[in-house]
Amino acid sequence: MWARVSEHEDIDMVDPADLLEQAVAARDSGNLEEAARLFNTAGNIYMSVAEYGDALEAFTRSLELFRQTDDEEGVGDALYNLGVAQINLEQWADAAKSCEEAAKIFSKVSNDAGSADALYALALAHLGLGQFEEAMKLFKKAQRAYKALGNNQGVAAILMDIGNAYAEREDWVNAEKAFKKALKVYQELDDPAGIGDAYSLLGDIAEVNNNQRKAAEYFVEAAENYLRAELTDVAREAVERAEGKLWDIPKATRRRLRKRIDDIIDGLPEEITEEEDDEDLDFGDDFLSDAGL
Repeated sequence: MWARVSEHEDIDMVDPADLLEQAVAARDSGNLEEAARLFNTAGNIYMSVAEYGDALEAFTRSLELFRQTDDEEGVGDALYNLGVAQINLEQWADAAKSCEEAAKIFSKVSNDAGSADALYALALAHLGLGQFEEAMKLFKKAQRAYKALGNNQGVAAILMDIGNAYAEREDWVNAEKAFKKALKVYQELDDPAGIGDAYSLLGDIAEVNNNQRKAAEYFVEAAENYLRAELTDVAREAVERAEGKLWDIPKATRRRLRKRIDDIIDGLPEEITEEEDDEDLDFGDDFLSDAGL
């Protein structure tokens, strides 16, 4: 789940602590709108580095100021972002309240993208509350909203969450259907990371159902796409899972997959062992002598 970033925000290479100081200064000087924006930007930066508690505090302060300035768009953004932070902190009831209020505001100001985001987040909050059927209704409503907006990344993300929700209930049939739908969307988008994720989860299901041949094929597909996305760590994990199944599958499939597995392994960077890492840090006596140590 992602926070909403204003078109005026640039969160690259910015220290959120500096932004918080600027926000307090703007607030104290009476520039509440600028202060609210700065708090919101700081919250987005904290979200990007998984500092959810700090993000929650920043979004709360942003929300208070946007309300004081009667900026409904700002209130909607801050409420939604607050809800996403609460989801990541598993504060499900608070998250549901924040996201529902955000959805109402976005609907009022005709912000269709905001409404779709808020519905998606609201679905996740209800899922966290254990309200599966209500969550499914909201997921599908958000999916329709994203389709209308042409936001296929949003559609794929929802399908993945629907699949994960079914998998949590060990409903492998519906989980597989959702992941295959997500895979199709990711393939249309030519999103190798998304394709890799979908294939990996399909591999998990095949493995649970003891279909080792299909699991091996899915993990190879996942590894190839992770490698294409330059996600080498997860590519390595996926190809190792595929390789571990080679002796449990028919010989013809094993031969076919062996070359693809070897090509993936050849394309991966060499792993650095702890011993090699320590050697890199061993500067030697000459260095220490030159440094006067």
